[in-house]
Formats: sequence, C-alpha cells, structure tokens
Amino acid sequence: MVLRRWRELPRMSAPCRREGGDRRRLLSGRIASGVKTARLIVLLVFATPVPAAELDGIGWLTKMASASRRLNYSGIFVYQYADRVETSRIAHFVNPAGGEFEKLETLDGPVREVIRTNDQVSCYLPDTKTVIVEPRSTRRFPALFPEQLSGVSDNYTVIVAAMDRVAGLDCQVIVLEPKDRLRYGHQFCAEAASGLPLRARTFSEKNRPLESFAFTEVRIGGHFSRDQVRSRYAAKSRTWKVDHSSLVLSDVPADTGWTLTQQPAGFRKLTELKRSIAGRTAMVSHIVYSDGLAAISVFIEPLPKARPVNSLSHQGAVNIYVRPVADHLVTVLGETPAATVMQVANSLEFRGGRAR
Repeated sequence: MVLRRWRELPRMSAPCRREGGDRRRLLSGRIASGVKTARLIVLLVFATPVPAAELDGIGWLTKMASASRRLNYSGIFVYQYADRVETSRIAHFVNPAGGEFEKLETLDGPVREVIRTNDQVSCYLPDTKTVIVEPRSTRRFPALFPEQLSGVSDNYTVIVAAMDRVAGLDCQVIVLEPKDRLRYGHQFCAEAASGLPLRARTFSEKNRPLESFAFTEVRIGGHFSRDQVRSRYAAKSRTWKVDHSSLVLSDVPADTGWTLTQQPAGFRKLTELKRSIAGRTAMVSHIVYSDGLAAISVFIEPLPKARPVNSLSHQGAVNIYVRPVADHLVTVLGETPAATVMQVANSLEFRGGRAR
C-alpha cells in the first residue's frame, strides 16, 4: 500500500516515508514547468532585497520560503505533537553551483539519519541495517512552504504580529488565520534578518495546538561544508539492505479519469499524473490539490487481495483516509482537518474511460 512506510517511521521532519507521508511529500513528484517557473519568480523577487520593516504578510512568507532553501544553516530543532517529542539535528548547505545538500539525524529514540542531495533522499536505519532510497521530500522543517504561494491570501488572513525570540534570535511572528474550517491555522516566527523560519505551529479548526517545530540552537550562514552533510554510515552500509520500493521511476502527466464531485472550496488541482514505482507492475494515479499552502494528495492504486475497510488515521497535523472504490484503493492525505480529507475521498469518482 502507498502509505505503509509512512506509518512505519516516526514523523521527524517527515523524510523517508512513503508517498505523501512527509510534510513534505504532500506536494510530491516533480511538477516540472510549474516548479521551475515558481523558482524563477522567487529568485527575481529576492534579487533586490526588501527591508524587513517594509514586508507585508505575503512578503514574509515568500522570504521564509526562499531562506529555508537557499541559505546555509545548521542546528537542533524539536518536533512536538500530542504527548510526543522528537529532537533532530540538521545541517543544510547550498554550494556555489546551486546544489542543495542536507543531513538530518535523530537525537532521541531509534537512530535515523537522512541524507539529501538535490532530488535524492537516502535514509539510513542502522537498527535494521537498511537504506531507503527515495525522491526528495519537498516540504520539511524549516522548508515548510511551497515556492509558489498563489491563493494563500484568498484562503487565509495573513497577519504580521509582534516580534519574539527563538533560540536566542529575534524573529517576526506571522499568523495565518483560516477563513473557514476546511484548513488549519498557522503561526510562524521568522528570523528577523534572514527570514529563516525558527518556529512553526499548527492549530486545529478548533484553534487547539496540533504540532510544532522549533529550533533550540541554530547557526545561520557560513561556508559550504560537504563533510557536515556526509553520512557516517556510508562505508558500513555497503552490506546493508537497500530498499528502492518507494523510488519513483517515472511521472507522466495524464488525465487519470478521476474527478471530485464536491471539491473543497479554495482548493484547486495542482497536478495530475500517473506514477511508476519500483517493484510494482501497475501504475499509481496521483492527484494533488492545494489552497496555496496546504496540500491534499490523492492516490489511486489497484485494490489488494485483502480488501481493506474505510479507515481514518492521523499523525500530528496530517490526516489520512483510506477507502476502497470498486476495484481500486483510494488513499487521501493532507495537512487539513479530517473532514476536508474525507470530503475529497468520498466525492472521488471515476468518469474516464477504462481505469488503470
């Protein structure tokens, strides 16, 4: 099933999970031309720096999105949800040629180390002597924002609030208040000079805390250091099991034939494709809807032999709803209230030719 590995691994910053398990993979795959265009827009915006005092809410969000991907930084952050706390160390560097490198390792619980080099992620699990190789997870702390923020102001009221301090650094608080109950509220604190997100909080539709990320130590800037993003298991893992089962072999933009009869207000279709995954004979249909910030991923795959029942689960702010539809298994997940995810799943219909 699409979400098997997502459930197996703790959340961390959400790498090394199956398809949309990561905050990150909520916008999974390479959305080719759209992503390239968005990156160009962001680069043009930041070619001429704007004084922080002159930025409005959307300006701050755009600055945070750029800073988390284009700055060198390292530190320790804490992730909290329910009664669970996870601590991780991160090092992120961009070399002069524009390559992006990142190392993430847990400091408590099971040992896990995640190495990201541009679009490839390798997750080292020494307890089971396994290396999981998969495509890049596009959204993870502190890179929580899509690079294209169109539609955010239509669905959220963006407020530049007071200043605060996180990890000893002054930061600007930005509040996103949802305009309806189909999405969550958010609060971010961006380092005053660089815009790097130092803290992120998510609130439920009842305004209750769901999850939070926050740096306890952070260093911003410095020169590119490849040694800081090398795996300490690279040599000894040569004899470990290498798992490519979630590696995407190809993404083909296509009309899958699936449509929503009741599309949630404010969400628009971002991408629709058919995906070939290593070790599978049948392709998986993947559709992504977004409101400019939150994303909902829909996966349609052949029904397994053991027919599952409808099920709703969650971890932190991510809700997952699984539902068999005819001879297909539909999995919908998103960083939205459960009612929004279920609305998508329950209104999904096949209206095309022959479903594959």
